[in-house]
Amino acid sequence: MVATPDTVHPFLKLTIDPGVRGLNRLFAKLFVLLLLAVVLSACAGRDRQPVYLAGEEVEPIRTPDHLDDPEVRTTFQVAGYFLPEMAGQHDARPPRVLPSAEAERSRSHIRFGPRGLFLEVEDDAESVWRRLGFSLDRGGMQLRDVRPDRLQYDFHFSDDPTIIDRRGLSRLVFWRSPEQIDHSGDYVAEVEPAGEQASRVLLMDSGGDLLDMERAEHVLSVLRERLG
Repeated sequence: MVATPDTVHPFLKLTIDPGVRGLNRLFAKLFVLLLLAVVLSACAGRDRQPVYLAGEEVEPIRTPDHLDDPEVRTTFQVAGYFLPEMAGQHDARPPRVLPSAEAERSRSHIRFGPRGLFLEVEDDAESVWRRLGFSLDRGGMQLRDVRPDRLQYDFHFSDDPTIIDRRGLSRLVFWRSPEQIDHSGDYVAEVEPAGEQASRVLLMDSGGDLLDMERAEHVLSVLRERLG
């Protein structure tokens, strides 16, 4: 059976049409050119060198014969202040702000520095050292050790626990012990000069590590009230 023009399928008519075939070839060429451009741009970007504002080639450093070769590392430690570890612990709240009248009368203030919270006192280090020694041996604090050469005190602080009120569905869990905040523990207080008539009282745990902000603020507030 021979197909006549009237019996040819419409799709075959499109493929047989010379105009349609030419358009298909054009689209195929454009697709190949586009794919080639993408591949070339990827290769060029991979081999691209970093651009600097200025550069200068210098001779490599040569070690003298009587000296050892320096230790070469890919990473270096830059000297400077370290971020307090307490920044990522618990609730990083700022220190409690005193009322204006109380702040004017007080000669000690809680500050934030490179080693965390500390107590700044408007007095020389020797005087603060003596006054702090009397403060750490009364009213819930027991002096454990004294290191005059480092202006350090080891002491124990007995805190009055604060019961946290339950809210919501947690009040129905009657068999669970109530949560409380208790800052009791062993601490190290260190005095260092901060000028002619100013000193800092640094507070650490028994191992000499930084305290979280909430604990440090609470104990320093007690010391601030005693030092005035």
